[in-house]
Amino acid sequence: MIYWLTQTLAAHPALARAEAPEGLLNTEEQVRYRSLVVEKRRRDWVLGRWTAKHLVAAYLETTTGCRPALNDIAITADPDGAPRVTITGASASFGDLALSISHSRDRAFCALTAIPGCVPGADIEYVEARDLSFVAEFFVNAEIRLVSDAPAPLQTLLVTTIWSAKEAVLKALHHGLTVDTRNIVCLPSDPIDNAWAPVRIICDSSLTRATFRGWWRALDGFALTLAVNEELTAGQTIASNMGQEQAYNGVHR
Repeated sequence: MIYWLTQTLAAHPALARAEAPEGLLNTEEQVRYRSLVVEKRRRDWVLGRWTAKHLVAAYLETTTGCRPALNDIAITADPDGAPRVTITGASASFGDLALSISHSRDRAFCALTAIPGCVPGADIEYVEARDLSFVAEFFVNAEIRLVSDAPAPLQTLLVTTIWSAKEAVLKALHHGLTVDTRNIVCLPSDPIDNAWAPVRIICDSSLTRATFRGWWRALDGFALTLAVNEELTAGQTIASNMGQEQAYNGVHR
């Protein structure tokens, strides 16, 4: 099962000021926060931690009945940049969770799994028109045909979704944008209102021999994509949004 959550800067008054809400960060994370001198980077980082920690807390409350304090949930970075979740105090027995974090404009999107060997990649992109040269440079012929054959009103959304899905796969592989995106082919199916639609993913064998599954959906002017390796079997799927858009006055515990 993949669990997911989106949050905006409106979720807490401190977030729009690029400040960490009280009780969000542990001591180590506070040091990291203070090291971020660029306001946008600091704001994105705090919003990402806010979203990820609420997702982890909601998952644990749903699956175990126990909800840890947000500052008992530590989110650090592995050497390759991938986020790592650890839980201290009374929640230490909950073990590891695999997490992915993404930002775009005023919104963060996070996904997690607790399936051994399953690594999620989550990406969010604001839907906006891109120059044809962008498509020609980063897409393969099958993706270009999918876009050109789509109705005109859907083409911008499809371009954004294909690009986002490529980023989601690269996050799941812990590569980021360090490889040629044309080594990953992403073919989104038709959109489904208020639901996830599948994305066919084909990776070049020079990049990975793993098989990936993917999904996408449109939400409030953004394209959200998820990708996981095939450790997530056909019998498992995406859970509902863990708490929907969580308001400041209803979630800070």
